[in-house]
Amino acid sequence: MKTYPFLFFLCLSVSFSCAQKEAETVADDYSAHFDTRRFAGKHKPQVSVLGTFHFANETTHDYNDKYSVNGLTADKQRELRVLREKIARFKPTKIVIERNRVTADSLIQVQYQKYLATDSLPQKNDEIYLLAFPLAKQMKLEKVHCSDADADWFGADLDWDNFDEEAYLKERNQYAKANRYDYFKTYEVEDSLKSVLPLLDYFILTNSPQLQLYNHQIYLTESVLSGAGDNYIGADAVARWYRRNLRIFANVLDFADFEKQDRILIIYGASHIWTLKQFFTDSPDFEYVEINTFLEG
Repeated sequence: MKTYPFLFFLCLSVSFSCAQKEAETVADDYSAHFDTRRFAGKHKPQVSVLGTFHFANETTHDYNDKYSVNGLTADKQRELRVLREKIARFKPTKIVIERNRVTADSLIQVQYQKYLATDSLPQKNDEIYLLAFPLAKQMKLEKVHCSDADADWFGADLDWDNFDEEAYLKERNQYAKANRYDYFKTYEVEDSLKSVLPLLDYFILTNSPQLQLYNHQIYLTESVLSGAGDNYIGADAVARWYRRNLRIFANVLDFADFEKQDRILIIYGASHIWTLKQFFTDSPDFEYVEINTFLEG
């Protein structure tokens, strides 16, 4: 029997070429499935987080606010109008606020409808009434959206009334490492600036990516370390923070409209910005927009 080496290698080459093309086709098919830019919907909502201080002072990261801003004075009312005009350049179709969706939504809607009917705001030093309500009315929105959620503690069951975290950290040789960065000094500087800067300038500062990241880093340095190798109360506390923000994200996803172009403005305490931005940036369903795009210039 004669052999035809040339034909054999030709057939082998053709077979390999076909297999290669088939593999490339399969790879292209998989590539389409794995495309992170893929969006299942008609319109991808834009979302922006406006980080704010709470006009009614509160404790943040165990830091007690020392400086206050009265947004009801004539000077601050003028500054607020300038700030709102800048924010309005985003042209939000929905405004989301830091109020519990389950327990507060009904009251907030009653207050907002009353405001629309009477043009009279509650005289409260609160960003809901100083920023969210006037912006929503200016944008002719029918409602504002409450999106906050509780995140119950699910970590170690300790005698918290008698728990001395500093002594505990020192006992575990974690105190020095946990306190390498003097975050509280920076918080005090940031806190003081809100009382001397015009509101627009302060909001540009606090919403800058640099300060967003800085305010987030305490969770991954000081907060997370406590109890590592023992009860992990620090890691559990950070997980609780993420859990709350994930619930906020889930609520915004629930509000979003993929049938028409949505522009969702989220007004929250500035410490939430970085974590929420991460969720919206990683999600295939949203286009994240930095609010400073509209505040600056």
